Amino acid sequence: SSGINAEWGKQWYQRRVRGTMIFVLSAISPDKMESAVRNVCQVIREGGRVLFRDYGLYDHAMMRFKPGHKISDHFYVRQDGTRAYYFTIEEVQGLFAACGMEMIASTYEERETVNKKEGLSVPRVFVQCQFVKKC
Repeated sequence: SSGINAEWGKQWYQRRVRGTMIFVLSAISPDKMESAVRNVCQVIREGGRVLFRDYGLYDHAMMRFKPGHKISDHFYVRQDGTRAYYFTIEEVQGLFAACGMEMIASTYEERETVNKKEGLSVPRVFVQCQFVKKC
């Protein structure tokens, strides 16, 4: 059994060409974000890609925070104590560029979330980017 796991691990390590960061950075303190991105970039080989998706600036959830919940620019604490950061494409690009990653696609993904039971429809904003590790 351990031989199979060891072989799988070796194959994964040799390929290591793709990574995802989906709703990861928004929960991390801004002063630790660069380190988190660097950790992901270290396991991506040249030509490998990272897909990033997280909350975008002016998302409905951000606009609903009451006074006293703002920790710093774009960074808030929810009532349950978890934290949320709201990104711009430029901020995300800067974090990944510092690690040798080039942005090859980016968009503000705008969605409408509907709660039929409560009769609510709210606009959501997400940042979605794709990066490739430079050769």
